[in-house]
Amino acid sequence: MMTTQCKAEVLGKLFVIPGTLCILPDQKTIVDFVNKALNRIVPGLAAVYFCLEGTVKSTISEPLINCSMCANNWDMPFDIVGLCSTEQVSLRRLPLRTSSKLYGFLIYSIENFDEFLPYEPYIANLANIVAVELERRSLELTRRAVQDQLHQVLQELESEVVDRTAELAQRNAELEREIQSRNSLEKALRLSEERYRSLAIATTQIVWTTNPLGEIVEDIPSWRAFTGQNEAEVKGHGWINAVHPEDRDNTMMRWLQAVRTCSMHNAEYRLYRHDGEYRHISERGVPVLEADGTVREWIGTCTDITEQKLAEEALQKSHEELEIRVRERTSELAHTNEVLSNEIAERKRMEQALRETDRHKDEFLAMLAHELRNPLAPIRHALHVLKKQNHPDATLEWGHTLIDRQVTHMARLLDDLLDVARIIQNKIRLQMERCDLTDIIVHAVEDCLPLIEERKHQLVVSLPDEPQWVEGDATRLEQIITNLLNNAAKYTEENGKITISVVRTGIYALIRVEDTGIGIAPDLLAHVFDLFTQADRSLAHSQGGLGLGLTLVRRLVEKHGGTVTASSAGIGQGSTFTVRLPLLPASQSAIESMGTSMGNTSASLLSERRILVVDDYADAAESLTMLLQAEGHAVETADCGLKALERAQAFRPQVVLLDIGLPDLDGYEVARRLRALPETHDAILVALTGYGQTEDRERSRSAGFNHHLLKPVNFEKLSDLLASA
Repeated sequence: MMTTQCKAEVLGKLFVIPGTLCILPDQKTIVDFVNKALNRIVPGLAAVYFCLEGTVKSTISEPLINCSMCANNWDMPFDIVGLCSTEQVSLRRLPLRTSSKLYGFLIYSIENFDEFLPYEPYIANLANIVAVELERRSLELTRRAVQDQLHQVLQELESEVVDRTAELAQRNAELEREIQSRNSLEKALRLSEERYRSLAIATTQIVWTTNPLGEIVEDIPSWRAFTGQNEAEVKGHGWINAVHPEDRDNTMMRWLQAVRTCSMHNAEYRLYRHDGEYRHISERGVPVLEADGTVREWIGTCTDITEQKLAEEALQKSHEELEIRVRERTSELAHTNEVLSNEIAERKRMEQALRETDRHKDEFLAMLAHELRNPLAPIRHALHVLKKQNHPDATLEWGHTLIDRQVTHMARLLDDLLDVARIIQNKIRLQMERCDLTDIIVHAVEDCLPLIEERKHQLVVSLPDEPQWVEGDATRLEQIITNLLNNAAKYTEENGKITISVVRTGIYALIRVEDTGIGIAPDLLAHVFDLFTQADRSLAHSQGGLGLGLTLVRRLVEKHGGTVTASSAGIGQGSTFTVRLPLLPASQSAIESMGTSMGNTSASLLSERRILVVDDYADAAESLTMLLQAEGHAVETADCGLKALERAQAFRPQVVLLDIGLPDLDGYEVARRLRALPETHDAILVALTGYGQTEDRERSRSAGFNHHLLKPVNFEKLSDLLASA
């Protein structure tokens, strides 16, 4: 503000305030400025103040002089009113008028009327100038407020248009997805809708405006181009004449209702087009409001939705046709479901029969293994007895070796057959422990060496110097390596080369078995680990086997958390099998097991034992007895459970080799009774049987057996067991 810098001056008889009033920011400042200037400069003036729009703005604190003559005649000329009698002080009022209204009053008191009289016209003129300036500023503030409100309304309208556009876009997308999902019966409908979308893009919408009363006052070229009406026919409510006669009353009623309530207008009706066709129109209008809430005008659009209407009608017809088809199809499906229910019931019966058959098959395999192992046991026992005779005859030595190899092969086939059945049924259980892969591979090589030497293969073994510790079942891991080596030996021609190596890669150990054999055909490579899969018998000759070994390898490797892969360059190019097993962390591998080191010590020499052999298969019992007696043991036999209990009380055996399948009491019951007798309570009970499934081993363990051996037993392993008992 520059109030303190402005002074009023008298130039002749003209009253001037330098700087004008435009530098003063608001109404109060302007009034205060004029009050101070007049009170300071005009002679004979006691005080002055304004009454603006009913609010008095004054700079004096003294009470107003009560002059009834002046107060009651403020609008009379001052020369008629005369001077006040109270100390010649006059109190006067001047109306402050502008071009449009009475804005307020200028009230002033006079001390010296003669001195003041020449300035009175200028004071009245200045007061009116102030009133006009104040009114102008008030109108300017009002105009700015209206502009701000209008801007806000337009922003809200634009936001609503954007939201509605997004909503329509989403709806169009949903309609498109729905249309695209229709079957061939809706092909005509999709074509019609595509035409509608193309027409909607090519056609310009009709945009219209009206006055606040809903009457058209301006020309609408797009409306005239569509309907063919001229400008005069459209004005006012003349546009309604282009609406279909059946839709006019309802359309006009809804439009007038929207105008009356100042609410958004939405309507659909049929509109005459210039070519004589009535088109379906969707109309939408919104009021444009002033700052005080009054309607300034109406703005709206008309959209041709004829194609959409036709599409909806076609869609409705399609829905009706589909409902008919659905009812027909439902009836057909009900009949089909009934047939399927019967088939499902029949299949369930068949599945139950298959499960029963599968159970019988498992029982048969177990019985088959038991019955086949029974004759193998005395053959192997007799073979060991014959070997102890030390005959120099080369033919006998050849026969012994052949019989031993074939018995071992037969036992391995039985083991593989039962192992595959158990793995497929997920019945196999691993005895997980910390083991060294190096030792496992060494034992597997020893087991496979006779077959490799028989076929005159060159065997190369490459093992790391440090132990490779894994967590697994040592027996099953050895079985994996044995099957891979046997597979390489069988499928490699004589004088071939077999290489087994172990390398460490990160946290895994890679075991590779490579051969120079017949190789694997590309079409067979992907199925080489499948059950009963083997190479062409014309290539494999009689060594093909049952196709179980590699299936066992894959299943056992997977149960140890590893993988196995096969590769081959083709027929005649040899093959490579790679087993990847997770190694134990270095912290665990560094721990040397005292039990392991102790286990590596050589077994003590065999000492004489009292051994009771219980087997109802006479040849097996007799041949095993001869072997044990040849080793210096005292042996007695029994061919049933009751005789075994009777002999045990008299003989007091230290070791009982007990068959499971006995004619009276089974071996489990005999074991439980032996544990109850004081004479055999602490004896070593060994199940020597043809039953080798997991549940058989668990039953033997719960019955009190210390060991569970399968027929035909390896006599060297039996001797080691007796030595450590």
